Amino acid sequence: MIRLVIVNILNIADRIFGLRFNIMDRLSSVLSAFRPKTASVSNLSFSKKNKGLSLSADSSYWLYLIDGRMALSTQVNSRTDLKTGDGVWLAAGQDLDVFLMDENQNEANLLICEFDFGTKALNPLLDLEWQWVKVERGDDIALQLAPLNTLLLTEYLQPRCGSQVVVERLAEAYLVQMLRQFIQGQKIQLGLLAGLSDVRLARAIVAIHERPQQAWQVANLAEEAGMSRSVFSGLFKDTMGMTPMAYLTSWRMRLAAQRLKNGDKNLAILSEQLGYQSEAAFRRTFKKVIGVAPGAMNRGM
Repeated sequence: MIRLVIVNILNIADRIFGLRFNIMDRLSSVLSAFRPKTASVSNLSFSKKNKGLSLSADSSYWLYLIDGRMALSTQVNSRTDLKTGDGVWLAAGQDLDVFLMDENQNEANLLICEFDFGTKALNPLLDLEWQWVKVERGDDIALQLAPLNTLLLTEYLQPRCGSQVVVERLAEAYLVQMLRQFIQGQKIQLGLLAGLSDVRLARAIVAIHERPQQAWQVANLAEEAGMSRSVFSGLFKDTMGMTPMAYLTSWRMRLAAQRLKNGDKNLAILSEQLGYQSEAAFRRTFKKVIGVAPGAMNRGM
């Protein structure tokens, strides 16, 4: 009860005085477990003959239009127009139709940063139903990212000794900064980033991330958030797209899949570390959520 009162006071202070639950702490709880790496950085030139772009569904992408004007579209999304300096964040790659917008335009150059989270099953950002987020040149997010964007473009377009390593690290820093801005600006309406954008839900989500072994129930997660159980449950599902307990299970199984992929073989210890009373229960849940038996991850799946 005392904890609930304290958390409620913090929530009120956050709303009145703008005291923010540390943005990076929210992101760090995800990125420290699933460290994205720069898979590639490339510059593609599109002419009127280029009609498409195929991007892997196992990766996330940042597309930045260096010059020109183009339109991107998919079977899911309506057309999105880009002008020089605009960018698009894709949680998961997909096939894109590409069109140049000006009749007199010969080409447009697109910087493509690909980020690898391991596999599609391990990428916590792929729970999102939204396909992409457009960042227009001159909006608040673009202005915040501008200094790092300039460094990245300069290093990539004017390569010097060690540029490949520098570009990869700058791209990863850019990714973190961009996700931070999405959270801070409440740019995303559904999924993990939306949940982390809400200071109350974020406290419960980070608690799950940092203490997956704890015997969490909806009641004590609601206490972490400083909310009643019913209000917390409704807001969590509306924002995250799943119930609190479903997210807890999903997070635990993602951690398990990653650790198995990295060589952990003792399922008894792993299941205990992730809050399961028995190895058998862990095995059943893993197969249900991930789609394969734990042993398949050990074999390098």
